[in-house]
Amino acid sequence: MTWRDGTSYFDVTLNGDVTFNDDLTDVQTLSDGGSLTIRDWSLAVPRTIEIRSSGGTITRTFYVAGLSRGWDDEGRRALAALLPQLVRRSGLGAEARVKSIFAKKGTAGVLDEIALLGSDYVRRLYYTGLIDVASFDSRSVEPVLRQVDERVTSNYDRRLILERITKRVRLEGASTTAYLRAVAGTRSDYDRRLELTALFSGTGQVSDADALANAITQIKSSYDRRLVITELMGRPSVSGDVKQLILRATAAMPSDYDRGLVLSAYVEKFGVESAVREPFFAAVGAIKSGYERRRVLTALAHRAAAPADVQRAAFEVVGSTTSDYDRAEMLLAFVNQPMDQATRQAFVAAAERIRSSHDQNRVLAALVKSERR
Repeated sequence: MTWRDGTSYFDVTLNGDVTFNDDLTDVQTLSDGGSLTIRDWSLAVPRTIEIRSSGGTITRTFYVAGLSRGWDDEGRRALAALLPQLVRRSGLGAEARVKSIFAKKGTAGVLDEIALLGSDYVRRLYYTGLIDVASFDSRSVEPVLRQVDERVTSNYDRRLILERITKRVRLEGASTTAYLRAVAGTRSDYDRRLELTALFSGTGQVSDADALANAITQIKSSYDRRLVITELMGRPSVSGDVKQLILRATAAMPSDYDRGLVLSAYVEKFGVESAVREPFFAAVGAIKSGYERRRVLTALAHRAAAPADVQRAAFEVVGSTTSDYDRAEMLLAFVNQPMDQATRQAFVAAAERIRSSHDQNRVLAALVKSERR
């Protein structure tokens, strides 16, 4: 491993497992037969520290310009000066170090150490090591989630930490909110999607609809947002608040294609109840493509009879569609649904807005035919 940090430039080679003492001044243990070589190129004359383990004995050798100095005070000072920055900036021995700190100081000790680390990559090694060694529950993992949100700026490293948390801890309540805040701070749509997918697969009911809405609406990509919403709709239990959230997030998508796919899947899964009439048809009305509108409303018409207010709202959307063919096809899909007098009037009003005599006549003829049955 080659490591650079400002003016510092090191080559580090480790064979085996290594641990360090608490103050990072020396190697504490090294696998039998293992070795650790640190070559410092920062100065005009290169210096090398070579540490080997054999038969339970650790030997140390200090080289200057390739010449052995044995192991003297200069070598000890060089190792004590190198180790803190090397360990905290390269992640060397991270797993063993997390276990050692946790055994002595618990979670707080590891979090304090993470505050001293020099990169998101190394922070990720320590966070995931802590998550693996600590028996976190929904409450005790909250400080970790808050610190990840504050300290980790790399989208990739943040995602891997959050995904590891969902695999180890069943999040609920406040910890779910803390997780969603961390997701909202991720800048990559791809990573946000995977973080949310991991949450949906590894937690119970998401009770904080506002935090969930914020995390989802931060996703600008229609494709990634669609996949997240589809995953959310597939959960065993979806509350009324979450349904409202899904429809609002869908309305704000820039892509008619993705919006149409989500709304068609929504209709297939839930139908359209009166309670979600307004956000559902706001999302349908945001679709500019007559084809995509037709696909959604045809799916609605093919389900069990929709409530009268839902049918009337559908006919209003039909009336505002620009394509006569799509208007006609949508109305024909509804023609066999039972209608009260007000709903029938809304149907006829939508049909009368069709400019094509051919399309208008075939819709009204189908209506009359259905009423004779």
